[in-house]
Amino acid sequence: MVLKGSVASFKYVNETNHFGIFILNCSDFPDTNITVTGNVFGISEGDFIEVTGNEVIHPVYGGQIKMTSYRAIQPTDTDAVIKYLASGALKGVGPKLAARIFASFGEKTLDILENEPERLSEVKGISDNMARNIAVEYAGKKNMRNAMIFLQEYNISNSLAAKIYEKYQDKLYGVVREHPYKIAEDIYGVGFKTVDEIASSVGIKANSEERIEAGIQYVLMLATEEGHTYLPREILIDRAFELLQVEKEQIEEGITNLCFSNKLMIKNPDKVFLKGIYKNEAYCAGKLKQLKDSFFESSGGEEEELWIKEKLDKIISGFGFELDDSQISAIEKGVNNGIFLLTGGPGTGKTTIIKALTEFFYDLGKDVVLAAPTGRAAKRMSETTGFEAKTIHRLLEAKAVPEDREDTRFGRNEENLLEEEVFIIDEMSMVDVFLFASFLKAVKIGSRVIMVGDVNQLPSVGAGDIFRDLIDCGYFKCSILDKIHRQSENSRIIVNAHSVNKGICPPLDKNAESNDFFFLERGDRKSLVRDVIELLKNRIPAKFETDPFEIQVLSPSKKGELGVESLNHVLQQYINPPASDKKEVVRGETTFRVGDKVMQIKNNYDMPWVVRGFNSIAIESGEGVYNGDIGRITDIDSFDKSITVVYDDVREAVYARDEADELELAYATTIHKAQGSEYPAIIIPILDTPRQLLTRNLLYTAITRATKCVMILGSSEKIKEMVSNDGVRKRYTDFRERLNEVMNV
Repeated sequence: MVLKGSVASFKYVNETNHFGIFILNCSDFPDTNITVTGNVFGISEGDFIEVTGNEVIHPVYGGQIKMTSYRAIQPTDTDAVIKYLASGALKGVGPKLAARIFASFGEKTLDILENEPERLSEVKGISDNMARNIAVEYAGKKNMRNAMIFLQEYNISNSLAAKIYEKYQDKLYGVVREHPYKIAEDIYGVGFKTVDEIASSVGIKANSEERIEAGIQYVLMLATEEGHTYLPREILIDRAFELLQVEKEQIEEGITNLCFSNKLMIKNPDKVFLKGIYKNEAYCAGKLKQLKDSFFESSGGEEEELWIKEKLDKIISGFGFELDDSQISAIEKGVNNGIFLLTGGPGTGKTTIIKALTEFFYDLGKDVVLAAPTGRAAKRMSETTGFEAKTIHRLLEAKAVPEDREDTRFGRNEENLLEEEVFIIDEMSMVDVFLFASFLKAVKIGSRVIMVGDVNQLPSVGAGDIFRDLIDCGYFKCSILDKIHRQSENSRIIVNAHSVNKGICPPLDKNAESNDFFFLERGDRKSLVRDVIELLKNRIPAKFETDPFEIQVLSPSKKGELGVESLNHVLQQYINPPASDKKEVVRGETTFRVGDKVMQIKNNYDMPWVVRGFNSIAIESGEGVYNGDIGRITDIDSFDKSITVVYDDVREAVYARDEADELELAYATTIHKAQGSEYPAIIIPILDTPRQLLTRNLLYTAITRATKCVMILGSSEKIKEMVSNDGVRKRYTDFRERLNEVMNV
């Protein structure tokens, strides 16, 4: 369907992704206001456009046009031209001035604007300077629309076209026709395959240097998503060959060229890095050495040692239970060192040590900050220690910067250092090289950094294995806690987690003897899924007085019949089935429904949220919803299809129509996604799990997510296989070598 008309008004515009809803006045239907939805980048009120799209019927608002593309057209009659000029599309031109402009030039008004704009100064009230400004703005809008039309010819979506225009402006024609691979390099979120299609359509050859170099960088970017900070040269060449299908000698040349252009770095001599990742690893090593070297033990002698001992004795006595020698040693190391690492499994006393150190430094008059990589981890840190904890992103004042390759920029950095003197970071195994470098850049020399975590859990989702490398390098004081304390000895969850970590399979036939750890042998998927539903809906909530919403199903894999995607579809039907009073919206292959449990799957630093008090009045607001945050859908707008999600029972965020791809159902999540979180009860289905996922640290990480109940269903043989497999998937990281370099080893 094709319609021509003027844009009367906008009902909604998302400034981030340019999705909008507007009213089109169409001369063919003079008595009807036509609602149009779609990407509205470059459209202003008063514009005359030709809309191409499809008619859809909304159940409440009736017929609408779902726009697939548009192009600007010239208004023809007198009223239309005056209305366009007076619409606000051109700054400074209101209804009276619009009438005077048309009175001066008549039907030639738009030709004058385009070809002889200096003549606008002939109109009373328009100076030479104002005429130039109007001409520039009119030309800019025309250029924008022409660019959108040009980009659509290459099957580039409106949303991507908007990003390209915002980045390159009038230079985009040369970039698209001559250097399309530059788009993937310059614009975050644009992948190699997208620009490869553009390149093919403009006639760039498959063996061109530009394509080969872009493909090499793309392979290395994909490697960071697997956790690597570099790839061995041979592996990089093989992966690039599979992607590009060109001669390997050409790939070798491409690697050399990228090194000369300072985009790649090669070390020792077969480790190939993206330059930015190498610089992050090197920066972290250098800053840690500075922090270590800048810390000087006080020279107060025996008198100060006695004062510290008395202070610690008082803090420790306030706990109401005795600490063992390893815990006391850990506290002393935290007090007496600028950088301190603490690792241990559940029940070994990490929280007690964090509390003791926090109290000690507060009493000393130091500014102390507690932080963790995720919102759930920070919340748990606050609950267990009694002190406020923040996410690292919030601590660093994260702000989205779309054109930045790393998708974020922090308000706290080397030019705006954090003021606190002591930093205690929990769940360090989750921190990747990018976040660690950003954190260290904001820490002033002379500060103390205490890093806490469980090195036996899964490594970070992002690139690097920072916590393990820091512990293994031997340059920093470290305490490893391995004793389960009396208050935790009655928990089979904690005891069995430690058994798994030692390679000992927990007794799977002792359900009657356990009050929190259970195993059900199941051999077929259908009965297993039925049991998961029954446990989730009825049995676990009844026995442990737990809301089904708080029970988490953890699957090792995303795909397969017992993978996250399949389980979420099934569990949604039983836990939150459709009903006449529940609004819902379909996005892709997922139906989102009021009441659904959902997870944010990417960091969104710009997402606004509010906390509402009495009578729904906003009492607090902020920005930022992060990867792994879990919430519940409380409303879906029937008109604009926006989705309202409440996180942590208080923070309310609204997702516009085109932002729903940041959400997925979360009745089930992968074990990796659950890291840093804690749940009253978890259910783990393990039956036909791929062999590469049957690892000890995966099972250990899953078990340690629960506080009241662990329920494992499936094959005991698979469980035994997981426990016996202590292999950790190889991560290519070079952080220890960077540390060796700066420590002069």
